[in-house]
Amino acid sequence: MKQRSAWPVVKHLQGLVVFALGMVLGAGLLGCDGKPQSLIQKVPTGSIVLYVSADDALFRPVIKSFEEQTGATLQIVGDTEATKTFGLVRRLLDEKANPKADVFWSSEPLGVIRLAEAGVLRPIPASMDPAEPLWLPLAYRARVIAFHTGRLQGDDRPRRLGDLLKPELKGKIGLARPQFGTTRTHMAALLTEFGEQKFESFVRALKANGARLYDGNSMVVQAIAQGEISAGLTDSDDVAAGKAEKWQVDWRGGTADLEQSELGQSDGPILTMPHVVALVAHPSSNHDPSRDELANRFAAFLLSEEVQQLFVSSGAAIRGRDSASPLTSGLPQSSPDYRSVAENESRAVSVFERVWAEP
Repeated sequence: MKQRSAWPVVKHLQGLVVFALGMVLGAGLLGCDGKPQSLIQKVPTGSIVLYVSADDALFRPVIKSFEEQTGATLQIVGDTEATKTFGLVRRLLDEKANPKADVFWSSEPLGVIRLAEAGVLRPIPASMDPAEPLWLPLAYRARVIAFHTGRLQGDDRPRRLGDLLKPELKGKIGLARPQFGTTRTHMAALLTEFGEQKFESFVRALKANGARLYDGNSMVVQAIAQGEISAGLTDSDDVAAGKAEKWQVDWRGGTADLEQSELGQSDGPILTMPHVVALVAHPSSNHDPSRDELANRFAAFLLSEEVQQLFVSSGAAIRGRDSASPLTSGLPQSSPDYRSVAENESRAVSVFERVWAEP
């Protein structure tokens, strides 16, 4: 008898450990170097604190360039892969009365919207936007359907969400846990667009077709590359990272369409979502206004053409803030009103959790 590999069991145990740590450390107490971060007590002159949920490979070059050009230094606080922006948002809410961060660079918009509603943020300066909003979108990435290029060919490759429900993909599809990050945003966007009844039907169908849950979008791509699954929902930048490693992965659109595609039909619309920059409000007492000025400079730097091009060239985004990309040429895109989506995020997670918990 052929001996079964222990790898799936190991991966399952790893997933449980990572998820448990993510819940415990949801306040963002892990820095981007993976070492525990204590609460920041004092920020030296010429330095600001950046909370960031973007991937390390993107924000490190951006920060290095900014520091070299300005002579400033940034203290970085990140989050775990399992909880992503969720932990940092929770931490910013907890710190509202005594903020530690100056800038929040978020990889998705819903958490920032929550912070704006809670009074955690200060207006963006008029020099960057005359409307002085509480946050600004940066470059856009997409929610995509990733697939194994060796396992799925031609019309077998999913082009809409409904294609993931086909019997031939039973037990071979996956997505990140919907409590966190862009998967949470995606699920809320689907509920907002199609209503709770259709959304719940889709979630039930996903479960019935043996969808697996992973502790992060990058792990979905890794599972596809390793042949554990054949397709799944993830972010365009995670697929780009996999392709850079020469993995047999690619992506299609269709993440804003619940229907099945017809034979020979083109890709459905992709759901796009922006990275977001926001400035944290500090009480005037015992606060150095030069930190606000430096935070403003960093926010403006993120909006610069130099950084917008880096978003796209690195694969971290499919298009810049104000520009198109060959990646999306002729591909329909859906970018909903994320303020409306934010109103449904808790409900979407609740529906998903209830369905997944049912026997």
